[in-house]
Amino acid sequence: MEKITMTKREYHRTDSDKGWKSKPFNVEESELNEEQYKNMTSKDTMRFFRNLGGSESVINNYTCNGYIPVQSTSCNPDRSLKIVRSFKFD
Repeated sequence: MEKITMTKREYHRTDSDKGWKSKPFNVEESELNEEQYKNMTSKDTMRFFRNLGGSESVINNYTCNGYIPVQSTSCNPDRSLKIVRSFKFD
């Protein structure tokens, strides 16, 4: 993997608290190395945060590097914040 770009979007709950807002309140973009990417998307990492009470899910897709995670979604234990991380490979 040469270059991995991560886009991080943060979402709040709607005023009725029944869903998530459609527009993120914070968007950040950063570059990762291969080790950071593997740490963020490993099954052990997902299991650790699920055991703390959070919600973790990963979407895999075919890329130039094979069938690997391209998106990670995390919710904190009280479900007030959702973070979606999208990965782009160049």
